[in-house]
Amino acid sequence: MPVITKPDPLPSELNYVPEGGQPHTVSTGESWWTLAELSQVRAARKSASDLCYLNLKTRDPGEINWYLYHKVGCRCVTHDGKNYMFSDRDRWNKDAATPGIVYLPPVGAMPPVITPMADELRLDIWAGLGVKAGTMFAVAGIETMEGLVVGADQPHTWMWLQASINRLGVGWGFTAGVCLIVVTGVTQPSQLNGFQTGGKDFTLAFGEEWDKIVKAGGSAKKFAPIIKVIAEIGAKTPKALKAALKAEPDRYGDLVKAVLQFRESLGAAAEEQNVYLVDIPWAGKGVEASVYFGVANYTALWDSG
Repeated sequence: MPVITKPDPLPSELNYVPEGGQPHTVSTGESWWTLAELSQVRAARKSASDLCYLNLKTRDPGEINWYLYHKVGCRCVTHDGKNYMFSDRDRWNKDAATPGIVYLPPVGAMPPVITPMADELRLDIWAGLGVKAGTMFAVAGIETMEGLVVGADQPHTWMWLQASINRLGVGWGFTAGVCLIVVTGVTQPSQLNGFQTGGKDFTLAFGEEWDKIVKAGGSAKKFAPIIKVIAEIGAKTPKALKAALKAEPDRYGDLVKAVLQFRESLGAAAEEQNVYLVDIPWAGKGVEASVYFGVANYTALWDSG
């Protein structure tokens, strides 16, 4: 059963038509993501999330499902049963306000050059996977990380991140593995170039049991919904995650829902620029026991691969 949330109040009426919007009759196999690849949509620099907002004035997945059912007439559901999807049959649904119709930006529309309106909620959160390797010898060590994150506001926009983490503490050993990356308060890669984070951390690693027990408690629980979704997708590397979301775009909606849960748990801190790296026990290798203060230096670029 799709997750449905009736908006209260409605951000847009069921007969709402965006200014200058061009009607498009949906068909089987189409989705917000495939529509975002159309030339006129790409020219307007609109993502799938932007198209939802253009048509419905909401980015909330549950509210989008409500509009798809009542406005567009969608009755077909995705393979996981969580979302409605477009179908040839939508245009014949007499119970819908505008059966089978969504709106695209007008041909030749110029991309906006102003910041979003106050009533348009932007998450400015990115989530993905990274690959880490670290060493600790006596009182000093270093850790490196490379990964990919996708924007919660822009499903086709990815950033490549690299971090060098200097450690000062007590310990010994070497580890390598996969980590969850969550970036908050950032709209573009340039904001992360030269950005630093620092704080106390620890590693207790024994092969594939890397941090399974130690990192399962405390604040790491905030990240559990995101880790669960990525685990269900089955991606265990940054590139595998990107390939999986491209192959099954509806999975992106599940990731956004998890990000929204995480955002709610952070509260006001979700608007602050920060990078969170959370070790997860996938393909962990090595043996290490250490306690240290780490300072991470980041660089980031758009990823178009």
